[in-house]
Amino acid sequence: MRTGFRPAIAGAMLMIFGLGTALAGEPLSPRELTRLFPGDFQAVVQNYNVRFSAKTDGTLVGKVLGSSDQGRWSVRGSKLCISLESWMKGRTNCSPVIEQAGWYEGSGVKFRKL
Repeated sequence: MRTGFRPAIAGAMLMIFGLGTALAGEPLSPRELTRLFPGDFQAVVQNYNVRFSAKTDGTLVGKVLGSSDQGRWSVRGSKLCISLESWMKGRTNCSPVIEQAGWYEGSGVKFRKL
């Protein structure tokens, strides 16, 4: 594992679903979010490729560079909410999601369904 990886990914995960900058475009509706989730996703977070698996029971598992973390996902209104035990220190953060050219974007993250 690269030195500094864990702090870098933890910081990135906090930015992803935190109170980041506003996104261009219209956020997905609650109905669109519930059609997108659960599922398996490829995400790009600060130049790291992260694989996420969002289960029907709300469980979320992320894997990157031999490291993994687990937590929860949910849809609250028009926002996707994520909590990861280690990478986000158990905090739950919510973000609107927009679609752009076959990818979905939240605050600080770009992801697509596999």
